[in-house]
Amino acid sequence: MNSSGVLFTTIALYIIVSISATFINKLLFTFSEYKFPYPFFTVFFQLVVSFIFLTFWSTFRPIRRPYARIPTFKWDSTVAIRVAPLTIVYMCVIIFNPLFLQHVETTAYHFSHSLSIAFSILFSQIMLKVETASRINSACIIIIFGVCISSMGNLNFSLVGAFYALAWPSAVAIYGIYIKKTLVSLRNDFWAVIQYNTIMSIAIFAPLVLLSGELNDILSNVWFLDEFGFWVQMVITAMTGFSVNAAMVLLLMYTSPLSVAVASTSKTILQAFIAAALFGNRLTFMNVVGLMIALAGSCYFTYLRSADLKL
Repeated sequence: MNSSGVLFTTIALYIIVSISATFINKLLFTFSEYKFPYPFFTVFFQLVVSFIFLTFWSTFRPIRRPYARIPTFKWDSTVAIRVAPLTIVYMCVIIFNPLFLQHVETTAYHFSHSLSIAFSILFSQIMLKVETASRINSACIIIIFGVCISSMGNLNFSLVGAFYALAWPSAVAIYGIYIKKTLVSLRNDFWAVIQYNTIMSIAIFAPLVLLSGELNDILSNVWFLDEFGFWVQMVITAMTGFSVNAAMVLLLMYTSPLSVAVASTSKTILQAFIAAALFGNRLTFMNVVGLMIALAGSCYFTYLRSADLKL
């Protein structure tokens, strides 16, 4: 494929995988009898499942095609040092996520999520020394404006909520930038980034699970640990999370952190329309108008990026 084909394919892959993961998890937790409010253990379990999957695939290679080959992991301290800052930022994102969901109202989620675009522009200039063209900035403003219109009348922040509404998108933006920096430093070694980040995240999360006290609560209060269905649900959730993260890293190989932020916002917009169609979620006239403006801005952004690649 040419550059434009790679751009459209990777963006479409990220959006499709992310939306699929969201609705798979929604269906699982809507119809599941297993309620498991332990975020640290859940993330730790997902990381362990991801590591087992990577090890199994690299060892047995069930699909013997070049594009499906995962290399055997070999520890290299030099690579680990380069990936370490990414892992630390990833930990911040994971820790902020449940706090964000707890303190920021659902009605403000789209608006807060769109702020990752503004933070990506700001941090790209500061950390990557990348200047964003004015017409790209105008497309981003259209997206944020549309999301703001769709949220008008629903925004309701407390002081704590406002803090997390800003902290979460800034952490997400920095995470995208560090993935890009790490990929560049490792010459776009896709699997090395995922393998090292997964392993070092497990090493950091293991003591966090113990210190959080979740393990004792789980062993004392959770009655369904011996239920096969519960562990199937946990494994499916882990694999959807792994797929989204892998799709994000792949997208960043060919695009910029700003493109990922726009794709992520577009994903939440499409999710809103799909949820309205499938689950009957209510959308007001202002919601629809604002989200359509934001979606048009996303299409304009993609067109501009595609045009730049053809130059």
